[in-house]
Amino acid sequence: MAPGRILLVLVLIAEVGRTLPSSSHSVTRNVFGVSLPEGHMEIVKEERCSDAIIRLTCRSLRAIIFVLEAELRTNRSETCGYDLKKIQSFGERWAKVNRKAILRKTFRNLRGNYILEDEEEPTRIDLRTSLNRRCSGLQHCRYNIMTDHPAASYWNPANVHLKYACIPEGAIRRYCNVMVQILRREEGYIRSPGYPLYYLGGTSCGWTFKTLPGQRISLTFHDLNIRSPEPDGRCVDVVRIRENGTTLFESCETFAGVQVNSKSNLITLDLIASAKLYPARGFFLHYQVLGCPEVAPPNGSDVTEAKDGSRTFSCRVGAIFPDTRQRSRTVTCKDGQWNETVGNFPGCMVGSNLT
Repeated sequence: MAPGRILLVLVLIAEVGRTLPSSSHSVTRNVFGVSLPEGHMEIVKEERCSDAIIRLTCRSLRAIIFVLEAELRTNRSETCGYDLKKIQSFGERWAKVNRKAILRKTFRNLRGNYILEDEEEPTRIDLRTSLNRRCSGLQHCRYNIMTDHPAASYWNPANVHLKYACIPEGAIRRYCNVMVQILRREEGYIRSPGYPLYYLGGTSCGWTFKTLPGQRISLTFHDLNIRSPEPDGRCVDVVRIRENGTTLFESCETFAGVQVNSKSNLITLDLIASAKLYPARGFFLHYQVLGCPEVAPPNGSDVTEAKDGSRTFSCRVGAIFPDTRQRSRTVTCKDGQWNETVGNFPGCMVGSNLT
């Protein structure tokens, strides 16, 4: 490198160093409760600097942590106490010296950690996998991005957005080979036996989810960690979701936040493992109902339009609904319920019979 460029690089490094924080970090923390049939679940939202130790804590000793969101936001730094715009302006000058070499060295080992992947530095980096490995299923834990997340030593201090829940252990289903009946707006949580220390195998371990006709089922894996694939890509252990004989989902990877939605009101989930006990976390998931129950049309009418979230009923030719004096009416679905009780609708009547 030419002497002039070397001098420019040294000057930029010195100037950037003067803008980095010393100890003036700030933390924003909000806590709110969610009512469950078996108690209350706490939701914690935090904004803090990435170079500080993050402590995830549940106030109840009978609650465990599961991670909802965890992002490093590289385009924000107010919690770290330094001027990001100034850093960025220095970065542009630095990039003119040798931009491609810097990007290649800095990000060559980070593919798969990003929410957005391209040639530019991403503005959001997903931390859920490493945070789950450290904290999910525990009552409290300490998380250090610099040591607990791969390649974090390449990053400048920036904002960390964190959202996690502390859920009562009594609200979590822990046993398999059961039927999970989900009625109307109900939802719940399941963890595989042994989570988060190990998972069991050698025997059948499955769940059947069933709700009312017309409704669908959504399963969200907040944490899935089972035995990795063999070198040839073959799965020894697997998590599988099936519906009407069709496989909707099958994996032996480690991930967080994957959602699987059914098309009907009945699906099955199976954890198929070869060893009697394997030292991986297993899974933690959330299940809930989507849509509203199927409804029969009022007397003298037919369903003329059935969309995801609404139904339109139309009286046959020459008849109308007596209360609205209209031939058609539409109901909409919200939070698992129709906005009107279809069973209470009066049957269609011909105009001559109306008073």
